[in-house]
Amino acid sequence: MINLENYLRQHRPALLLFSGGIDSSLLLAAASRVLGSDLLALTFTGPHIVPGELAAAAALARRLGVRHLVREIDPLSVPEFQHNTPRRCYGCKKAVIQAGWKIAADHNITILWDGTNVDDLSDYRPGLEASRELGISSPLLEVGLNKAAVRELSRRLGLPWNKPAQSCLATRFPYNTLLTREDLARVAAAEAWLRRRGFTHVRLRVSGDAARLELLPQEWPRFLAPQVRRPFTALLSRLGWFRLDLSF
Repeated sequence: MINLENYLRQHRPALLLFSGGIDSSLLLAAASRVLGSDLLALTFTGPHIVPGELAAAAALARRLGVRHLVREIDPLSVPEFQHNTPRRCYGCKKAVIQAGWKIAADHNITILWDGTNVDDLSDYRPGLEASRELGISSPLLEVGLNKAAVRELSRRLGLPWNKPAQSCLATRFPYNTLLTREDLARVAAAEAWLRRRGFTHVRLRVSGDAARLELLPQEWPRFLAPQVRRPFTALLSRLGWFRLDLSF
C-alpha cells in the first residue's frame, strides 16, 4: 500500500476511470487518501453495464468524499461493439478513453488512470491496446499489484474485497452477433432478477432462443428449488428464450 500511495502522490491532479469494480475501487480509496481534492472520478454508464454497478460506484465515491462525475456513453455507436467482434473491447475502450481525455482537459487534468492490474496482462484484453495507444496510466500495474494483492489490500481498507468480477453484457452473446439495446436490456433484466434474490456470480449466455445459465457451484441448490427455478424459467420465456441450459 505504501508503494502505491507513494506512486499516486507524485501525480496530481488526476482523473480516474472508475468502474466500481474492486481494482478501480482500491485505486479510488488509495488516491483519495493522498490526493484529496486533486482526485476526480469518472464513471461511464450505458446499455452494456450490469445493473447496480453505477449505484455501487456512486455510493463508494460518496463514502470516500471523492468528486464523482457520471457520463453516458453509447457503445452501440462503435462498429466493433455493435457487431460484437473479437475487437469489441478495443473499440469500446478507445471511445471511453477519448471521452475521458476530453473531460480531463475540461478540468485541466493531464493524467488519466485506470484499474488495470498485473494479472490482466495474462488475459486476452484488446482494451489494453487502446489504453497503451491513448496514454492511460495504470498505477496498480506500475507498482506490481496482482488481483490477490488487490483483494487483500481492499479487505484491510474495508472495501468490497470479495465482490465478484463483472463483465460487460456484450460478453453474454457469441462473437459476430449484431447487438441491440433491447437484447442487452433483456439479459440485464434476467440477471438482475437473480441478483435481487442473492445470487452473486451470474452469467446468462444467450444464442438465438437458447440461454445457458452460469452460477457459483454453491448457489446451484438454491436455484434448483422450484420456487426459484420455475419463475425464472417463466421470465426467460417472456423475454424470448425458450430453452435453458444449466452450467453446473
